[in-house]
Amino acid sequence: MLIKYTKPLILLMTFIFAGVLFGCQSISLTPPKDSLTFIDTQKFDTELGNSLVNNKNPVDVEFYNPVSPNQMPPRLEKWIAVAETTGGKITVTQPPNELAPRDPILLLGLFTGIWQAIKLMGGQYASYTAEEGAKKRDVNIALGRNAQGGLYVQKVIFTPREIK
Repeated sequence: MLIKYTKPLILLMTFIFAGVLFGCQSISLTPPKDSLTFIDTQKFDTELGNSLVNNKNPVDVEFYNPVSPNQMPPRLEKWIAVAETTGGKITVTQPPNELAPRDPILLLGLFTGIWQAIKLMGGQYASYTAEEGAKKRDVNIALGRNAQGGLYVQKVIFTPREIK
């Protein structure tokens, strides 16, 4: 009598085990990257989130077109804002062989849009679980100078925070 119910029971247990096993799978199909090029798409968010969570090295974000320090793309501002609001340091590296400004308030214009980005993305904030990686990073905004003498953002570097 027991043998009659054993085969369906084993089959049912196999399906339940397989469902639990595949339901818990959180392995990303794309490997984390050390360098990304910014493009204003959801795919960029996915790749950056994956790289920040699964990569212990600094992650560089570069640009196809020059970006003014005062006009950081809102999608990238969101990532910088997450790092800053969770205790990360935001630093600005001046172009090589150039004097740093004496008054750090002069660089305040660089972050004027961050508060707006936080408010704008506030409703979407909970949906980005990949932003957990940004919470453990400091951000360095490396500036450069073009041939005309204008400042631009060369790259944004998300560096792992030092554990204290």
